[in-house]
Amino acid sequence: MFDLNPQEMSFDSTRLVNTPDSHILDDFDNRSHLNLNLNHDIDINDDIIHNDNDNDNDNDNINDNTNHNHNHNDNENEASIVARALTAIVDIGSNGIRFSISSKAPHHARIMPCVFKDRLGISLFDAQINNENNHLKNPIPEDAINEIIRSMRRFKWICEDFGVPSNGVKVVATEATREASNSIEFMNKIFNATGWKVQLLSKEEEGIVGSYGVASSFQEVSGLFMDLGGGSTQLSWIISKNGEVKISETPVSLPYGAAALTNRIKNEDINDLFLEIKNNYKMAIEKIQLPKELLIDLENNNGLKLFCCGGGLRGLGHLLIANEIDYPIQTIINGYSTTFNKVENMSNYLLLKKSIPKLESNKIFCVSNRREQQLPSVGLLLSAAFESLPKIRTVHFSEGGVREGVLYQMFDKSIKSEDPIITATRPYSPLLAHNYMELLKTGLPKTNYDLVPEEIENRILPALCNIAFVHCSYPKELQPTAALHVATSGIISGSHGLSHRTRALIGIALCERWGAELPSSEIKYYSNLEKLVIESAPRRGERMIYWTKLIGKMMHVICGIHPGGNIRPGSLLFEFINDKEIIDEKEKDTRNKTKHSLIITLPNDGIKYSYSIKSRALGFQKKIKKLNKMYSCADKVKVVVKHSNI
Repeated sequence: MFDLNPQEMSFDSTRLVNTPDSHILDDFDNRSHLNLNLNHDIDINDDIIHNDNDNDNDNDNINDNTNHNHNHNDNENEASIVARALTAIVDIGSNGIRFSISSKAPHHARIMPCVFKDRLGISLFDAQINNENNHLKNPIPEDAINEIIRSMRRFKWICEDFGVPSNGVKVVATEATREASNSIEFMNKIFNATGWKVQLLSKEEEGIVGSYGVASSFQEVSGLFMDLGGGSTQLSWIISKNGEVKISETPVSLPYGAAALTNRIKNEDINDLFLEIKNNYKMAIEKIQLPKELLIDLENNNGLKLFCCGGGLRGLGHLLIANEIDYPIQTIINGYSTTFNKVENMSNYLLLKKSIPKLESNKIFCVSNRREQQLPSVGLLLSAAFESLPKIRTVHFSEGGVREGVLYQMFDKSIKSEDPIITATRPYSPLLAHNYMELLKTGLPKTNYDLVPEEIENRILPALCNIAFVHCSYPKELQPTAALHVATSGIISGSHGLSHRTRALIGIALCERWGAELPSSEIKYYSNLEKLVIESAPRRGERMIYWTKLIGKMMHVICGIHPGGNIRPGSLLFEFINDKEIIDEKEKDTRNKTKHSLIITLPNDGIKYSYSIKSRALGFQKKIKKLNKMYSCADKVKVVVKHSNI
């Protein structure tokens, strides 16, 4: 890992669809199996979300809403529903042309399952560079147009193979096409060859669509938004909560794309360019008019969140991850968050050194050589912009861009308001998952006590109940390890909209549900996931880890006693009591002081009460005692085991 010295780096401004496993889900010791509802919450009679407007319509389709129409058809299955819900999107960008086919079927639309994705590495920006006169642009070359058309014809075949409806294809173009002298001719040739009309996004529309792409990438968004493409960059603010997306009415587009700046750096004085960018961002931040909600956030939390998308900024995100060799989620950029200081230091390094820091692997994962060569220009842009933007406290990276934004705008509010972690885990939910959740909640403080972090109680806990049995058929020694990786390389890892913290928390919770017995290499990985959570939320991260582990360990008890998907009354009772401070009298260890009791009542019944049930309960008691010693957070819990006749 390369150490970035903040003082040394300072800069003076005067210079695929997720489908459940087909395993028979036996319980962990193969004594019974669960009846899983693989289409849980899927109304197979729902009509599919699709865009009824023909592609030739001159009206913008990117704001089309989705509808749920109930047409009864008993012969429909999930495969036919998904097939009719497929939407193809072509994004003709400045640095490349991107193709994708995604499902908008209502039961999983929120996590945007993508069944096909491809990219044509033609830079329309580079193709228009005039080497003799930097202020003039050449038209898009004929050979580039022909290659793009060949790729689009191939994509049309692929759409037909997947069964994408003829009116289910959307083609959008951005800066490089917008600025091309032969733009109309280029778009007409595409239409004549494919029958697809290109929707040319204005600068403002590009900013809006990019904002929606970021909104799709997280459960909630509140802060500044920056999209860095090849030819331009967009600045706005965005607040996305409960399915409602609010953005600036006056987003700003500036001609500082990664490719554009890379070209200008070769021909212009970098200090002059720095000051130009700084001054334009100063005007841009005034133009987008931050709302009162963000101004309050800025004051109360000592800075705003910055949400980033676009190839240039994703490349920077991958570089930041590569620079931390122990960072546990190396392969997923969406949902990666880091501190402002780390981003600022790296940006300053790229600007001053004009190269990336030396890495252990000598290669940035998932970043092309061409993109890597553009990173110094990304450093220039951010270093200059940061001198004009309001104070930033954290930076969050999004995979969502124009393609995801176009798709997300098609959804109605009910889909936008879904929590991605719930949508991602719902297909694996057993029929009686709600019973497990109800029993689990009896052992937790009431919501109005405000002891359990909201993110744990309302998101991780129900998601854990949904996937608590998904690894039943795995060998016992594999279950905790597979569970730990469930959201990073396992069954829900491909779900769009999950932050790295959410991925870490659900992995830790599910690992604990299976007993958390791990080999040494996985113990280190587990520890790195904990570190990720704590660093992502310094003030409350330890408390989040504590309660995540506690509910996971509780589920280990519950699922061990009720492995067959059915909660039998009287087999196990939890009660949470809000006590005064309790100190471990035997050890006189004030660090182990607790304020609350979790009482487990075991039945006095020959069948319901057995050695295995007793050992699970007593084992849980010991684990929570050990957990209390590990963490210094307040409001820890003491476990008391009782019998029903006492």
